[in-house]
Amino acid sequence: MRRIFVQNRELVVPGTLLAQGPFKNGRGTFKEGNRIYSTVVGLVDIRNDFIRVIPLEGPYIPEVGDNVIGKIVDVKFSSWTVDIGAPYQATLRIQDAVEEKIDLLKTDLRKIFDIGDIIYAKVKAFNEVNQIDLTTKGMPFNGGPLKGGQIVKITPSKVPRLIGKGGSMINLIKKMTQTRIIVGQNGWVWVSGRKEELERVAIEAILKVDRESHTQGLTDRVKELLLTRLKELKEQGIIEEIPQIEEGEGNDGKA
Repeated sequence: MRRIFVQNRELVVPGTLLAQGPFKNGRGTFKEGNRIYSTVVGLVDIRNDFIRVIPLEGPYIPEVGDNVIGKIVDVKFSSWTVDIGAPYQATLRIQDAVEEKIDLLKTDLRKIFDIGDIIYAKVKAFNEVNQIDLTTKGMPFNGGPLKGGQIVKITPSKVPRLIGKGGSMINLIKKMTQTRIIVGQNGWVWVSGRKEELERVAIEAILKVDRESHTQGLTDRVKELLLTRLKELKEQGIIEEIPQIEEGEGNDGKA
């Protein structure tokens, strides 16, 4: 018998019966017979025959294919150790970072990535012994380190709300603050602007989304915050103009 007992995006607690039948279960769930239960407090995510629960709190749990932002914390003979905010550190191997063949005996890996560098990578593998492998091949900035800017960390489960439908929320923040922003699915966000003051405004808006992601009227409050801060910067002579936004811009249906 095939049956789903919860609604998509419904808040559930550990032990909640989610579905029964030939469904595939993902993270945040466990299967007992043909029944799927939640293991965490979080939001149900139902996609066709696949069911998972996105935790509201807790560390980032990687999934293959996730785009993440990380920090190099160690340089080894043929790889780097990367902190991505998960319970376990990740590994970036030299063959997953550069296209050409490298002579490891003659190459100082610190010239490619050094301790403290911020990288944008993809989760290549995550296995049962908690080994996380990354790749930077094919990523923006030619797979190199993200230069300048600031990192802000939000709850990983809030990332979809920060991005918004079709990128609506994050594009609103980018446009109004004239910053470059990269959002990692691990909840790490890189913000880089032509002025440090604009970076701070963007970060304030991002943290507001993180705090208030499940409340009504969030889009309007984010717009109001951005306009208020930008008006202050204009009065101080830090910026000359406030970018114009179209009526309804940034609205993704979850105002």
